[in-house]
Amino acid sequence: MDELRFRQVHLDFHTSEHIPGVGSRFDPEQFVAMLKRGRVNSINCFSKCHHGWSYHPTRVGEMHPSLRFDLLGAMIEACHANDIKIPVYLSVGLDERNARLHPEWIEVGAEGNRHGAAPLKAGWRKMCFGSPYLDFVIAQVEEMVRNYDADGAWLDIIHQGECCCTWCLAGMEKAGLNPEKAEDRQAYARRVLLAYYQRMTDAVHALKPGLLIFHNSGHIPRGRRDLFPYFTHLELESLPTGGWGYDHFPISAKYSATTGFDFVGMTGKFHTTWGEFGGYKNPVALRYECAAMLAWGSKCGVGDQLHPDGHMDEDTYRIIGDAFAHVEAREPWCKGAKPASEAAILSVEAVQKRHRGSDDPDVGAARILLENHVNFDVVDTEADFARYRLLVLPDEVTLDDKALLRKVKAFVAAGGTLVLSGRSGMNAEGTKFLVDVGAKPVGPSPWQPDYVKLLKPRGGASLPCEGLVENPFVMYERAQRVKVTGAEVLAEAWRPYFNREFRHFCSHQHTPPSEPAGYPAALRKGRVLYFAHPVFANYRNKGQQLARDYVWRLIADTYGRLDVEVGLPSGGRVSLLRQAARRRHILHLLYATPINRGRGIEVIEDVVPLYDVPVSLKLRARRVTLVPEGKPLRFTRRKGRIEFTVPRLEMHQMIALDD
Repeated sequence: MDELRFRQVHLDFHTSEHIPGVGSRFDPEQFVAMLKRGRVNSINCFSKCHHGWSYHPTRVGEMHPSLRFDLLGAMIEACHANDIKIPVYLSVGLDERNARLHPEWIEVGAEGNRHGAAPLKAGWRKMCFGSPYLDFVIAQVEEMVRNYDADGAWLDIIHQGECCCTWCLAGMEKAGLNPEKAEDRQAYARRVLLAYYQRMTDAVHALKPGLLIFHNSGHIPRGRRDLFPYFTHLELESLPTGGWGYDHFPISAKYSATTGFDFVGMTGKFHTTWGEFGGYKNPVALRYECAAMLAWGSKCGVGDQLHPDGHMDEDTYRIIGDAFAHVEAREPWCKGAKPASEAAILSVEAVQKRHRGSDDPDVGAARILLENHVNFDVVDTEADFARYRLLVLPDEVTLDDKALLRKVKAFVAAGGTLVLSGRSGMNAEGTKFLVDVGAKPVGPSPWQPDYVKLLKPRGGASLPCEGLVENPFVMYERAQRVKVTGAEVLAEAWRPYFNREFRHFCSHQHTPPSEPAGYPAALRKGRVLYFAHPVFANYRNKGQQLARDYVWRLIADTYGRLDVEVGLPSGGRVSLLRQAARRRHILHLLYATPINRGRGIEVIEDVVPLYDVPVSLKLRARRVTLVPEGKPLRFTRRKGRIEFTVPRLEMHQMIALDD
């Protein structure tokens, strides 16, 4: 399989049949000239769009009614003549043409509603993979693969909802499932989706064995390794301004990097999200997003949308070219680079096998580690925990799985630092801890919110939370009550006078603290640290700096010094990668601060340089060099660490550390 290229564009072309002159201004020379201006060396182009139209002659579907030539063929010929790869896109889950011709192929909810836009609303309808539509769309993909020299098949909108169409009802009955039960509908939807993966991938590779194939669902599901055989690589759709935010990509990349797959990130050139004509991202933001992809071990992709007339937008490729010039200069230090992480988050999503969305504790845990510059991975249950010295189980990682429990116990026995919170470490019922934390669970706290009061260590030891508040501070999420049987209590919970309800309430929000609640907020036994509150969901939902610092200070006090230590603000990002073939580590430092503009839009505009950034690493090196500048840095060796200062950090700086 060919290695993924570093500088990619995903060229959307969802074009209504009501637009005339489709492709009328397409010029192969202008097309390639813009790609060269953008320093693009791989581009995804369209076979069929969400509207259901093909952009080439077809016997299976129908070519766009105002297209007069083979647009896809012309794009492939132009790209291959200039050493530009061209995977081919085909919309699978959405097809408005077939939604009109075959409304019986649309997913149908249990209440009879068709999934997607209502009849009088502009928008897409979702096609059912359990209907004959699947045969149709597989034939479309087969036709494209057979007739064109594509460098991959890029298949979009790969979802299957709980469907009660004619075919799904019959399928559930045949499988002995009850469509009146939501869990049975969900189980059947999973079967239908898996059948899609199997049939589609088999069809593609029967024609061209080993052809790149990616099935896009907008999210790489953590822990679904049963789907991995149907992918050749991963692509991480993550447009920060399109609803994903700037912290989505690091989490997705940190998981993808542990799977063994090559992967590419995908942001957009748009100010908001897909389908925005005339929208341009600030060039500084796009450069930062591409730099972050390199830092997390990813190839770089930028989404664009071609005008219906086929003329490439000059401003777009000037902006992309600026970002990709930054990437191109750094590629030699990024090829084959893999994370060299000391810590890991065991993903709640991976354990529960479901996407958590907005209440995801993984996000809160990742943000706390990112903001404290920890070099970490996000892992599933199949990962090798022995690679790490710090393992975080956020909020809801119960351990009934015996194989998982053995791995966690072995990690602790080997001297690793284990961090648990909320129900993590317990059985599913929450009646006992399955790892020894020096306490027994009593059940959920009756108080919400309650408060945390930090305790001073006995014997005059240094206070890990020195400088934080001494009085009880609010913790918004409900704690688990535990009874201490043999652990050091680091913080205690305080109860309010009463919970806020119609019978009694106080002031505008919650009732103030009154007295100790009789259960600890944080305790430690050896190298096992337990927080009674779901502290990671708490930080994900509230962004409370005090709560973040409380959590991190106790983790750091239990764990000790990090392998990678840098003097950066909380908005800085750190990643240490290993380039084994070159026998060197590559340290990435990033700094740019997203701010909210408009409603829910995070933007990056101002890049403020930082000076004299101190770095301390627990590794050996014979040479330290700023790259790609080639400027050597002086460093000192001290107690198994090397220490140096980066004189200037302006958005992104890479440092090579040769063995």
